[in-house]
This record gives sequence, C-alpha cells and structure tokens, in this order.
Amino acid sequence: MKVPWGLALRHIFEHWFRNLLTVLAVGVAVFLFCFLVSLIVTLDDQVEEASQDRVIVQSAVSLFVTLPLDYLAKIAAVPGVGDVTKWQWFGAYFQNQSEGFFAQFGVDPDPFFRMYERDIRIIEGPNGETAPAAREAVHLAMLEEKRGALIGQALAKKFGWKVGEAIPLTCTLFPRTDGGAWDFVVLGIYEKQRANVDDSTLFFRFDYLEDTLRNGGATGPLGSGTFFVQVAPDHETAEVIETIDALFTNGPQRTKTSTEAAFQASFVSMLGNLPLFLGTIGGAVVFAVFFSVVNTMMISGRQRIRESGILKALGFPNLTLGALIVYESVLLSSLGGLVGIGLAFGAARGVRQKMANFFPNFAVGPETMAIGFGIAAGIGVIAGVTPMVHLMRTKPTDAMRSEG
Repeated sequence: MKVPWGLALRHIFEHWFRNLLTVLAVGVAVFLFCFLVSLIVTLDDQVEEASQDRVIVQSAVSLFVTLPLDYLAKIAAVPGVGDVTKWQWFGAYFQNQSEGFFAQFGVDPDPFFRMYERDIRIIEGPNGETAPAAREAVHLAMLEEKRGALIGQALAKKFGWKVGEAIPLTCTLFPRTDGGAWDFVVLGIYEKQRANVDDSTLFFRFDYLEDTLRNGGATGPLGSGTFFVQVAPDHETAEVIETIDALFTNGPQRTKTSTEAAFQASFVSMLGNLPLFLGTIGGAVVFAVFFSVVNTMMISGRQRIRESGILKALGFPNLTLGALIVYESVLLSSLGGLVGIGLAFGAARGVRQKMANFFPNFAVGPETMAIGFGIAAGIGVIAGVTPMVHLMRTKPTDAMRSEG
C-alpha cells in the first residue's frame, strides 16, 4: 500500500506552534555548532597555512619588548637566511579607537614584497594597474613615497578607502610630538591568498616611523618588535633558528625564534584550550536540543495512537506507521538544520567585520554546514525511533480504545 506521507504534513501544520518551536530550537543548536566549529577551523587554518620556511625573531622576554635595529644586519649574515625584514606593530586607529582600530605594521618594502609574493595578490596599483602589473607598480611607488601604504581589500571596503587617498591615523604607541595624526597615502590594495594573511591590515615603510622618531617628530621605542626571516631553499629551518638564537645568547636582547606556523599557534594557545571549551559548549547545546526533539515526537506519537489503530485496521503495515513518525521527526529537524545553517552563513560576514582583529578569516565552510545538517537530520532519526517502536507495538484494538 502507498505510504500516506500527507498525514505527517497534516500533523505538522495541525500543531504548528509546538513544531515551530522545535524547528527554532534545532536551528539555534545548529547555528551555535556551525559558529563554534568555524571559529576552531579558522584558527587551525591560520596555523596550517602559515609558512614553515619563514621564521619570526622576537625578544625572549616578551613580544612587547623591541629588538635593536642593528640585529637586522646580523641576522641577514646568518647562513641560510634568504631575506629579512623589520616588522613593527604600529598600534594606531582611524577617527575613533573603538570602531577604527585595525592592524598596521612597518616593514622594509623590498624584502617584504619578495617574501609575500605567494601570500598576497595586489589587485590595484597607484595608477589603476591591476594584477599582475599592480605588484611591481605598488612596489616602486612605495620606494618613492615614504608615507606610502599597502592596505588589504577588507580594510578598503570597511572604511571606503581608495588608492591615492590620504589616511590620517592617530597612534598611541608612537604619538606625534605636535599632537597631530600620522599621514599615510594608499598606494595599493591587496587580497589575501592564504589564511595566514589578514586582509584587514595596513603595511607601511618602517623608515617613515624610524626617521620620524630620530628627528623628534614622535616619541616611542626605537627598534623592531620582530624580524621576519625567509629561510633559503637549500637550508634547514631548524638550523637557521638555532643559529639566530645562539647569536644573541649574550644580548643585549636574547631572542626567541620560531617558524611562522609555531608563532601563529602560540597566539591560539594564549586563548587556552579553546577547541575543548567551544566543543563542550556546542555538544551541550546539541545534547539539550536532542531531548527537546525527542519530547516533541513522543507527544506527537501519543496523539496519533488512535490514527495508527485505524491505519492498521485498514491494512497498513507497522513499517509504514514507523516511517511516518520518523519522516515527521526528520522533516522538523532538517528544517531546523537549514535555518541554523542559514543563520550561521548570514552571520559570517558580520563576524569578520566586528571581530576582524581576532578572526579576520572567519568563514562557515561547506564541510561545517554539511556536518551541521547531518547532525540535525541524525537527531530527527533518533528522536523518531522511540515513538516509532511504541506505535508499531501497539495492537489495533488497544489503539482504537486509546484517548490519544
């Protein structure tokens, strides 16, 4: 006999409010699952896609202790070092500190462009050039214009900045002695090619900062927070790291050198065991919603006992009755899963904008969405099993006498 699937839909609409709450509960659970898992995946991607042949030299005391500028020449002379650039956190903001804070770094243009050739793609140059010509055009323009800056695509969209536009930034770490703002000129816009790069960053010439500090135009520590080193292809990264740290064992500042991947991982570790924490929260929410769906389907099963007796009397097999209740359960949970996935996907852009300094590459990937939907459908199947077994075991005569 043909399965009367329409009965399941009738039950859903007949008790629409209860079922709507169930759908929303599953939706919230799937949304939280996708959101939390995406945070973990984002952090993992930043570590996994970081370069293993690019190392970062920092102070062994703290990342906030600057290294002497003469360390650059000494590091460059180490066997196996291909390129090295200063990399100084600037710590400025645009217009207001709460909304206009973003990352800025002072670098040496020549080695920077060589080291990040595969990581960033410059999409617009100073005279309207596009990739690939824009890279060389921006490089040359930055060598000519000391105030020149390269900004990420996301940063340009956030503030509406265009190539050629002057940007005033207020810096708390290196305040100008006249009380004014630092002036930068946008010479190019880049888009990231790997997850280890943030496209909400501004890169500028380090010597603009250095010369201003030496001339008394600003105050602050004269040095470089870190040095980024590209290891030559024919050398072992571990050996280069060991040699660099041994070089500065006796100071004046001892160094701690690590691969870019290890450096990224250290930031994740600062957050504690974040994967376990987020996973526990997500698991608890899904577990609670599971019982909510089970309760809904148990109520639905009791309400259709008399109906099941009639169907059995008409000759419908037990398997058909079981399929109907499971179908209803899966349909409700799947709808909730789609709602949750839609919410997570829609919220991803807002998360990137609001939490750009912490999770600039946040995205809800297809795999995460598929797992979220699978969990929702799985909850529906399991939640439908208990009432299914009860309906299949109930005799037609007992079902007909039921008041359900």
